[in-house]
Amino acid sequence: MERMNVENFNYDSIKYFVSVASHGNIRKAAYSLGISQSALSQSMKNLEQTLGVTLFNRNTRGIILTLEGKLLYEEAKIGKEYFENAIIQIFRMNKFETLKTFKISTSGTLFTIFIAPIMRKIIEKYPKINFEIISVATEKDVVEKLQKEEIDLALLKTSGRFPLKEVATHKLKELNYAFVYHKNYFQFDKKVQIDAIKDIPVITKKRTGRNNSSWIMTSFSHIIICESDRNILELIKSGAGIGIYPKEYIEEEELSTVELEDVPETKRIVEASFLNSNKIAKDIVAMMKKNQS
Repeated sequence: MERMNVENFNYDSIKYFVSVASHGNIRKAAYSLGISQSALSQSMKNLEQTLGVTLFNRNTRGIILTLEGKLLYEEAKIGKEYFENAIIQIFRMNKFETLKTFKISTSGTLFTIFIAPIMRKIIEKYPKINFEIISVATEKDVVEKLQKEEIDLALLKTSGRFPLKEVATHKLKELNYAFVYHKNYFQFDKKVQIDAIKDIPVITKKRTGRNNSSWIMTSFSHIIICESDRNILELIKSGAGIGIYPKEYIEEEELSTVELEDVPETKRIVEASFLNSNKIAKDIVAMMKKNQS
């Protein structure tokens, strides 16, 4: 059987067929389309010849779809809806209407470092899009939230990449966590034994999975668990204790780090994750990378 060249197919005939099938009548469909009944009938005849099947049979009441006609109608109807939705979106863009709300899932710290510095540029480039900063999606559920379009872009401190091809992950920065303290309240040598600080409150975030902090819970007498790195930093500044915090984000001279003997440094990667099909997210990540370079 000779293969049909789909690229050269006349898609007007599909639009006409959907109208005929919807109305169940050639005359009514022709009136709806604004063409003559004879022209529509000829178009349907040409469509059947091209496909090599009979799409409908006529009777006194109108037309009855064949099995092939029903199949084509169900699929073509969906395609027509997609096409019409695309036209509506383009129309809205030209009329300066908002298409959607772009949702960014990030912590306050990562927002301050990566998003806030380029937010003005983002808004200038996408003036017709609303932006919403929402609560952090965890590593465990970020893929599901992306797939359900509950978020468009997620910034996470993560330990690994998502295995699904549809989810793109881009490394923004590698963070090295250390024990950080304020010099006005504590004085340490550069490297100390863990016993030397075990009675000093340790400020940390509770972690799960491969980055769990269970060893901290059993090694120190006093633990302060925070929801965010920003809270940890404020408590370090107040002298409440020693905080586990990224060395890369220590800006004040009064803050310093102490290394614990026999305790390896914790590394985490800041990653941006989004669906490959989300072109706006891809563009924003490129802007973040450029700003960090």
